[in-house]
Amino acid sequence: MNKRTALSQRLVILWWVCVAAAFGAVTLMYFVLFWKLSFVDMPGNECDSDTCPRGMGWLFLFTPATGLLTVLAWAFVKDAKEEPRRSCLVRLVAVVVALAALWPGWRAYEWMRGPQMYVSGWQMADGSGAAKPLGVWAPPDQGGGLLVRARVDGLVAFDGEGRHGWRLPAPDRAPLCALGRATSAGIGLVVHEEGARGCGARVTAVELTEGRRLWTRETAGQPVAAVGGTAVLAQPDAVLGLDLREGGELWRLPVAADCRVGAVDGAGSGGRHGAGAGAGAAGAGAVGPVVYVEECGGGARSRVVAVDARTGARAWETALPTASPLSELRVLSATPLAVRVKESVPLGTDAVLLFDAGGAIRGQVPAAALEGEPLVTDGLLVSAVKTGKKSGVAAYSLTDGRRAWQRGLGEERVLGLAPAEQPGEVAVVSTDHWWTYLTRLGRDDGGRREEATVLREMPLGSRFTFRPGPPGAYVFVNLDADDELFPTFEVLPVWGW
Repeated sequence: MNKRTALSQRLVILWWVCVAAAFGAVTLMYFVLFWKLSFVDMPGNECDSDTCPRGMGWLFLFTPATGLLTVLAWAFVKDAKEEPRRSCLVRLVAVVVALAALWPGWRAYEWMRGPQMYVSGWQMADGSGAAKPLGVWAPPDQGGGLLVRARVDGLVAFDGEGRHGWRLPAPDRAPLCALGRATSAGIGLVVHEEGARGCGARVTAVELTEGRRLWTRETAGQPVAAVGGTAVLAQPDAVLGLDLREGGELWRLPVAADCRVGAVDGAGSGGRHGAGAGAGAAGAGAVGPVVYVEECGGGARSRVVAVDARTGARAWETALPTASPLSELRVLSATPLAVRVKESVPLGTDAVLLFDAGGAIRGQVPAAALEGEPLVTDGLLVSAVKTGKKSGVAAYSLTDGRRAWQRGLGEERVLGLAPAEQPGEVAVVSTDHWWTYLTRLGRDDGGRREEATVLREMPLGSRFTFRPGPPGAYVFVNLDADDELFPTFEVLPVWGW
């Protein structure tokens, strides 16, 4: 045998040794991953096609397949002479190839399981269990990812990394009971309860950068709103406009003796109240009208009134298509104006009414088509919907109420909606009782932007809000009544197991 033939045989043996080593390493990794999914991640150590950890089925196929390829490659090596395959150089090359093969094998596993996220940082609950959460502000004009979480015993701020910032305790014997839906110019309004006077006994303006009380005013009403530089307060006999920073009265509009103000809101707010309002707000610099809803004659007559935020000058008023007391009344969005109205009598109006800039009703979305808290974003009202046993998400135009798109989610139950990290998308959190998912849908067509992301080991309450956080992350805020879960936590893509 000449030297050329001997070298060729050595190269062939080296090739099959490397192939066997590569597939053997991947087989071992897949076996370990399959074991983890089976005995660590699987609910109750048993599953069916709907409850098995994602990627387990692929591993069930690929693990024996790569194992078979390892055996076949090693069969070629065993037939070779002992000396070449036992060479130290061959063994060293085989080890290097085996380690290198783990990277493409791992990438293949990531494809099998699809995108996943896990809890990367959190704040521990204080264990009080008695301080009911009210909501959260996420003021965009503050930057840095500031969150302000409200409980009946006060406000707590969290910075962009989820760490505690300032605290502002509620005054003695005056717990918080409500928040203004949005903030403006870095200022939010909180409503206090006080003894027999109930919720609305006083209102406090809070500067959100440092958590300072700017002013407090004794009141006798509950609905409040921050609109541009104006704090709007509903009183039994009037609607007041106060300077948002100083608290001085700017204007006063009388309310008739047989009327009450049931809701107040306005354009130009700079943040969203995250207690499920799900409404977008205009930027702090775009000051629009204040809108409020009057119920008169015991609810027999109701109307929406729009006034200038700076002067209180009346812009327009529109009668609502109702003829009985309202059991539900909320402003979901101020610009464009969308008002949730539900009469207390059967067959009464039960819809989201849509208004144009002049106050004319231009459409409505029947409440029967909506599930849970809707999200108002980019001229759309996005909501969970249910058809029989199937769930999904639908978007309705705020121009005329027509459905723009609908996306089915099968057996999954929608838990929450928020704008996604990527512009032009909506983030949907859903569950199928075993797993929790985050799905990104296009705002224009409702199309899935990628496979649903599994949210692993989520300490998520029945009531929560969430929003995009640092690049690639989302921030969740729990609002359960017992407040025993993490107040806030962040999820990031899974790079490890």
